[in-house]
Order: sequence, then structure tokens, then C-alpha cells
Amino acid sequence: MDIGLYYQILGMGVLYEKGSNRGKRWRIGERKRLRDEIWFWQKILEDIAKEQNGMPCHEALFMELANLCRKYKFPHYERVLDKKEELLHCNCVFERDREEEAKLRGFMEQLLQDARKYLEEFNDKEMVYRILVVLHNLPRAMYGKNILNSNAHSISYHIALQYAEGCMDDKMKKEYEEYLG
Repeated sequence: MDIGLYYQILGMGVLYEKGSNRGKRWRIGERKRLRDEIWFWQKILEDIAKEQNGMPCHEALFMELANLCRKYKFPHYERVLDKKEELLHCNCVFERDREEEAKLRGFMEQLLQDARKYLEEFNDKEMVYRILVVLHNLPRAMYGKNILNSNAHSISYHIALQYAEGCMDDKMKKEYEEYLG
């Protein structure tokens, strides 16, 4: 499966979750659900690296996705599962700049690690969702034609980083400056 499709699934999940933030306090089960979903997103990034090295991971991805949907009833991921065959047989290959792709993937990995840290160690809901806002456009720079959402368009690496930087406060800009430069 083309890695652009992995990025589409990641982008879809982050976009959906970023929009579901309500209130200043955690709702019942929200932290657990978010922890599981962040783990899934981290797994997607690991699978992308494996796919680039020739190890197919799509079956495990769809199995983990089905488990998440069974547990939490995610409507956006159900759509992915419904299009599984179409995704597996898609011959839409997007050429990426390897260096830029590696840089952005590293940035996404760092953001997800930090989101998990703020979720588990600091119980800081505001910061977790701020990180999701910073993250949500980065996967869009990694895919061409969007199979899962025909209205969505990809963006350039530069625009994705500009948007991410625009969503940060000064402290975050300093913390992530190695990825933004």
C-alpha cells in the first residue's frame, strides 16, 4: 500500500480528534480513548518506515483500525475500513522528497510523543489539543490524490510547516525550532 494512504489515515484521525475538544476538563473515557488513538498514530508512523524498507504492514494496520473502531465507534475510521479493497488496489503513487518526508515524519513523531507525555504525565488537556492543532496539517504534505476525501487537497512541505509554526506559542517555537528551520 502506498505510504501516502497511511498519511491520509493519520491526517483524517488527527483532524477528527482535534475538532472533538470540548471543555477544559477531561470527559469520562476521553483520556483513555485519546491515549489509544495516539498510540495508533505512532504505530502508523512506524509502519510507514517499515513500508519504505519493503515490509508490508497494511494488514496489521487494518486489523488495529478495526479493533479501535470496535472499541470506540470512530465514524471516520469506519469509512477507511469500508474502502479497504479500494485502498489496497489503488495505484495512486505520490513522489515525495525523501529528505523533507523524513524531516516531517520526525517532527510528527516528536509531536505525538509530546502529546502522549502531556496526556499521561501532566494530564494537560489544553496542551494535548494544542499539539493536535499543530500536527493536523503535516500529514497533508505527504500525499497526492486523496482517496478518502475527494474535497481535500495536499499542501507543500513549506506551507505545512508554516501553518504548524503559526499555531505555536513562543515556547513551542523554541522547543521545535530544529524542525521548523
